[in-house]
Amino acid sequence: MTWPWVIGFATAGVAVGPFLRAVTFSYGTPRGDPRRRNCPGCGRLILGTGRPVRVHLPVSGRCRFCLSRIGPPLVAVELLIAAVLAVLAVKATSAWELAALGWLAVVAVPLAFIDVAVRRLPDPLTASAYVGTVCLLAAAALATHHPGQLGRAVLAGAGLASIYLIMLFVSPASIGPGDGKLAASVGTALGWLGWGALVTGALACFMAASLFAVGLLALRRARLSDHIAFGPFILLGALVAVTI
Repeated sequence: MTWPWVIGFATAGVAVGPFLRAVTFSYGTPRGDPRRRNCPGCGRLILGTGRPVRVHLPVSGRCRFCLSRIGPPLVAVELLIAAVLAVLAVKATSAWELAALGWLAVVAVPLAFIDVAVRRLPDPLTASAYVGTVCLLAAAALATHHPGQLGRAVLAGAGLASIYLIMLFVSPASIGPGDGKLAASVGTALGWLGWGALVTGALACFMAASLFAVGLLALRRARLSDHIAFGPFILLGALVAVTI
């Protein structure tokens, strides 16, 4: 894609950042708890339900009433999504492909922050990631007259998700069900790019997660029985595969 696309997508990432902060804040609750709308510090309503509905949070990462920390750190979401969208704009070969990868990235960023914070990947977000990615890739297949490429993508997504579900059955302490659901979206996107991208993304994910786990054990910051947030590594592996 051309540089105007790159700059435009990076700018769009910065603009959508406050909304992604709201999504992260709302869904970033422990498993079984309802979505959050009030500041945990002062109890004031942060995300409204009236008209107009407040669906964004300040980039400062602090409550506008009591200034307590809410959500990710200062401009972290904005910088991350802008950087990822810029990389995707450089690597994408068509507008529909860019739209599909961009959609996955927009949903993936709050998923990564939520998984780090509370060790879960909410179903509404993983479902949105998968449905949006498949629909946009279907549009790309129609536009480019490559239905076989879409079939490969869907097969790759199902295959990668199956691997994670097998891992969940074998070792439920290390992998969560949300990881398998996220893997379906990531596998679909990487399968669209090719089998090589799928293998590269999976290997990069496991290598990065393994190095991180070994580092934690070496520093005595974790035990063998501890569960690490695996979602960010799935997404990091996908980004590595797209980049190279």
